[in-house]
Amino acid sequence: MFEVKYTDLAGRIGVIETKHGRLETPALLPVIDVMRQEVPLTVIEELGYKAVITNSYLVYKRWGGNVKSIHDLLGFNGIVMTDSGAYQILEYGGIDIDQETILTYQKSLDVDIGVILDVPTGDSDHSTAMKTVKATLERAKEALSIIDPSGDDTIWVLPIQGGRYLDLIEFAVRESLKLPYRMYSLGSPTVFLEKYKYDVIGDMVYTARKTLPWGRPLHLFGAGHPLIIPYMVALGVDTFDSASYILYARDNRVITPTGVYKLEQLDYMPCSSSVCNKYTPKDLLELPRNERTKILAIHNLEVINAAIRGVKQAIRENRLWELLESFSTKHRASYELFRKFRKYHSMLDLYTPSTIPNPRGRRLISPRDLWNPIVTRHYRYMLLNHKPSSNTINLFPPSYELCGTISFGNDYVFLPFFGPVPVALCRSYPYSQHDTPSPPDETVCNTASQALTVFIVKNNVSRIRIFRCREIPCIWFILTRLRRIKGLDIECYD
Repeated sequence: MFEVKYTDLAGRIGVIETKHGRLETPALLPVIDVMRQEVPLTVIEELGYKAVITNSYLVYKRWGGNVKSIHDLLGFNGIVMTDSGAYQILEYGGIDIDQETILTYQKSLDVDIGVILDVPTGDSDHSTAMKTVKATLERAKEALSIIDPSGDDTIWVLPIQGGRYLDLIEFAVRESLKLPYRMYSLGSPTVFLEKYKYDVIGDMVYTARKTLPWGRPLHLFGAGHPLIIPYMVALGVDTFDSASYILYARDNRVITPTGVYKLEQLDYMPCSSSVCNKYTPKDLLELPRNERTKILAIHNLEVINAAIRGVKQAIRENRLWELLESFSTKHRASYELFRKFRKYHSMLDLYTPSTIPNPRGRRLISPRDLWNPIVTRHYRYMLLNHKPSSNTINLFPPSYELCGTISFGNDYVFLPFFGPVPVALCRSYPYSQHDTPSPPDETVCNTASQALTVFIVKNNVSRIRIFRCREIPCIWFILTRLRRIKGLDIECYD
């Protein structure tokens, strides 16, 4: 049902097999309102979208049993996912339909991906949140008498509730794994997305993904902004859905990779989409409202799709961390979320490839790159597993001509961001496939020099010989720290 092809951090490019085709992930599914769809499905498909989502509860209320196929109703031959009405429960407090009816109805519509009728948490107190978790789990069990999540040709999604309470999310995940569902979603993120509380969403996704099986796809409801998509993919989200493209368009709002602008505030169109190349803000404001809404929605869909493609390319090049760092300065919310990635590093390290074919040079630029998994992995290796062959070690600059040769186990080069690297490894990935500024940032020097100091103390090194002192980056930070180690014999050779 789901195959992972490429990974970087906890992000992956994969393929979900459905009865109406293969969906490459990460993917965003535009929300379709059949009664009010300004952008035709044919146009959405031409823009590169292979899957869409619509609300089965609203279809039921409007057409009932008169609809035999959701694909025929939409006029769409691609993959169709249907929600069950939980959003209406969150917005209005309830719906006039039971789970058996809505699940049976989704089956009759021949949907590719369906969702059980969960009870959304929203932004409630802990006690209420626990009730929604238990109610959703109970409904997931009851649904097994109506659907077969492990055998149906429809992929059934089990939402994980708990809201901002991470203990409840973890409990919900563990209980959900006792049931035979093949796909999961994170419930109730919309209230936090609307308030730009991306860091809260990050904690919610991380808590769910670290416990879910790697081979099960994870869906995130309501996330359709290019600012948050790269981070959610990096934490293991595979599919998204959003109506942002059309909701913003109806309000004259323009989505860009760095934020949302009101059309009235723009002097120039903000990107190179087909819409931005053809129209000026003045041109668009002079159009009839319905036409303007359609054109802005197309623009927004193009920008979102470009963001998805950019994330995929970053995964293929193993540059997803660099993409996250570049986006972290675009908005307060993305910066707050990126800071949280220090907390997530153990999971990110687990899924970040340690070796890659034909590696491209990594860019290690700022102190925030000290939390890049390729860096934190090195520190764990050096401080937990590597031991020198004697109590005397030799330290060389990065230009050491014997780098990459077999050594006796006590020769090291000093690299900013990494600190001491065994000579035998320094031409392997990522030690010789990265680029750093010269001179390095003081925080980077401090961290790398401290790692060298810890390594020396942990391994009872009594003598260090430093060759070509002036060529070694961070040398003064190194010497300052080493001179604090009692009984250490330090020799410098130029």
